[in-house]
Amino acid sequence: MTTDETNLSSLLRALLLAALGCLAACGSFEEKRIRELMVEKGFGSRAHGDATRENYVGGLDAVQFRLRPDVLLTPALERLVDLTVPQPVGIDGTIFVPFVGPMYVLGKTEAELTTLVSAELNSVLSDQIDLQARIVSGSKFFYTFGEVLQKGRLPLEPDMTLIDAMYTARWTNLANLGRVYLIRPDAEHPLVIDVNFREMMTAGAMANNYQMRERDFLYVPPTFLGLIARLLQRILEPVALAVQTMLGAADIAYAADVLRGNSPYYYRF
Repeated sequence: MTTDETNLSSLLRALLLAALGCLAACGSFEEKRIRELMVEKGFGSRAHGDATRENYVGGLDAVQFRLRPDVLLTPALERLVDLTVPQPVGIDGTIFVPFVGPMYVLGKTEAELTTLVSAELNSVLSDQIDLQARIVSGSKFFYTFGEVLQKGRLPLEPDMTLIDAMYTARWTNLANLGRVYLIRPDAEHPLVIDVNFREMMTAGAMANNYQMRERDFLYVPPTFLGLIARLLQRILEPVALAVQTMLGAADIAYAADVLRGNSPYYYRF
């Protein structure tokens, strides 16, 4: 091998190694960005807590404050009447407080919100403001999957149990009621509970009638025959779509023939 061929081979090898190094660096950079976005604990939302024990401000809630009538009648404090109107939480997790401005309230309980807003108002006003925060129009949810008639987010009701959630979601004829899964999601330690819902209905055994919490997953799997039925449904769905498209095209062609008078079933009067 000549000197020129050796130099060319070395150059190509160096370019190949540089390209591989660039690809590896790009891949590691993307992976680093993804790792930075991953949830370390909890569900992943900014607001978290146990709403069944002490309600807190969520992204779909509204906040209202109760003030004494004499405070609202004070000439310099008329703007505080805005606090008595239910105010939805902004996308950045804030509400607007007169004389103060935007305040971050996402995740605050009613007691914490009362203390926070009172302290901010009393720091800018000469009069001491006595108010009480109230979370209204609350929307806390749990999620349903599988063989249920109502999939997705369903509202969490006060003192809701597993049986209440099942009858709210309702189940299909293919549901395996002997293996209902209540899943409490978490980034570190998710909890999966296997519940025999059929035994609860037939024997009245309430040991597994767990309290539902916000953002719980309720998964109702299909039976073995139901799994086969769903598999066949997935396989035949493209065929059904193709047949439906063909029939639709045939209907359009037939309608065009009727309009032109070329259909054998078209009669002139």
